[in-house]
Amino acid sequence: METIVGIDLGTTNSTITAIDENGKTHFIKNSFGEYITPSAVYFNDDKSVLIGKRAKEKSNTDPDNLVMYVKREMGKQKEKVREDRTEGTFHPYIFGNRVFSPEEISAFILRQLKSDAEKELGHPVKKAVITCPAYFGDAEKNATKLAGKYADLDVLEIIPEPTAAALSYSAVSKKNETLLVFDLGGGTFDVTIMKTSDSNEGRKVEMLATDGNHRLGGIDWDGMIIDFMFDRFNKRFNIDLDYEPEKELAKTYGKLRIEVEKAKVALFKENVESVPLAIEYGGKKHVEEISRSLYAAKTEKLTSSCKTYCMNTLNAAGLNWSDIDTVLMIGNMSNCETIQTELKKWSGKEIQFGIINPKTCVSEGAAIKGFLLEGGDRVKKLLRVDKDTAAFDQTKEITERVQKLDEQGERTDTKFDRNEIKSGVLPSAIGIKVLKKDGSDFYKKLLEKNSPYPESQTKTYPLFKDGDFNLVVLEGDSDIITECKKLGSINVILDGKMKKGDKLSITLSIDNNGILQVEAQNTELGIHLKSKISRENDVPDEDVKKIIEENEEFFLG
Repeated sequence: METIVGIDLGTTNSTITAIDENGKTHFIKNSFGEYITPSAVYFNDDKSVLIGKRAKEKSNTDPDNLVMYVKREMGKQKEKVREDRTEGTFHPYIFGNRVFSPEEISAFILRQLKSDAEKELGHPVKKAVITCPAYFGDAEKNATKLAGKYADLDVLEIIPEPTAAALSYSAVSKKNETLLVFDLGGGTFDVTIMKTSDSNEGRKVEMLATDGNHRLGGIDWDGMIIDFMFDRFNKRFNIDLDYEPEKELAKTYGKLRIEVEKAKVALFKENVESVPLAIEYGGKKHVEEISRSLYAAKTEKLTSSCKTYCMNTLNAAGLNWSDIDTVLMIGNMSNCETIQTELKKWSGKEIQFGIINPKTCVSEGAAIKGFLLEGGDRVKKLLRVDKDTAAFDQTKEITERVQKLDEQGERTDTKFDRNEIKSGVLPSAIGIKVLKKDGSDFYKKLLEKNSPYPESQTKTYPLFKDGDFNLVVLEGDSDIITECKKLGSINVILDGKMKKGDKLSITLSIDNNGILQVEAQNTELGIHLKSKISRENDVPDEDVKKIIEENEEFFLG
């Protein structure tokens, strides 16, 4: 069995973990000797591309050629990304007179992670399991898989991040329990309820319900503090920075964002009650002391919204907090004490923290899933990671400590039941557009929200008129079509075999990746059409090859 890698393709940071033929997991370091790589891409004029820390550093010198938070745009048409809802405009990723899609940008990050793994392992890496937020829909999952193709990876599966975290956790904790996975990353948030248990064949993992927001994450908490600092600067110097030159303002904003991140790291270290934070513009400087209580107050609204998603998910699963055995907190914001404190209040539970590393457990779980898909069953992961390694930052000392643990640390020997690792549940209902007798549109759900997948449902309908028709597939929980997202459509060609009133069966199937396929059939008339829906962002195979060749002109600097 060849080495499989698991990749956590995050909004702000990404990680990669390998698992060898013996089931032993290995954290992969980048060129800086760190396990966490910022999900930042910077385009130089010479077609070299910087990834990670060096790219992120460009935010305060050349933000125009830097891409961050691309994960929030996954699944969108490349001309319709970075929407300014106030102005109703979009800001495509244009570099070197070429428009890049979010998948192409993400592929550069994946290429870097792949390269880092190959250097450390000493052999090519071909196969990967990539994670995504649990509430990612069909379009976003397709885009994630396409990004893997662009990076020359054979993507075995796209799995939800909480499922990956639960696999990592389940290899350590041998309990039969109900987990609430609170995954607050740098740019996205989801809360997922899962069950872990034992069968005769090994450990089982099953997702029960999920909810989340792809525009709620650590960068939004940072944004609240940035807004506060801008406001304090404006009042002190009687300057409205919003009306200053855009390019200079972008540099100031980029520099402040980095400083806010550093302040957040420092603030939530042990025995630290406050940290100084400075903003500079036009030769003027303002310093503000940021205390834990101030941080909590300025971000209270965001923290409270997390509680709403928790309650929604509990209700969807038919559970209460008392039914939850373990609260597992993961993601880049997991060290934020103000959020930990509130989560403990809501749940009445202690949070499991430090048993698995909240920053690397997702890529580790993805590697475990890849290992199981390739026929493995016994996993040997580190029994425990030093709690210090869960810190926001990664010092050289911590990195060296983890490497020593990775080489010599005590490991589990956990057997998984490959047939009982349920990938996930649908974050939203999926259905089709049908017509009432009066000809008005109606959304008919075939697959309900929180249905486990793989899953398939069939419904039979009479034709509204003679001849061929266009079958529209929708995603959403509202009964109103205009409030739902169009996933795509299929031209159903009947070749004159069916007329108005004849019945046609429609089947919607979700595979292990959570990706949709559609069938239309009438067995009596010999009609059986099976088709992948024509999505807005579909890329033909010949174009995929062309894009891969074009991207190879850009080299990793």
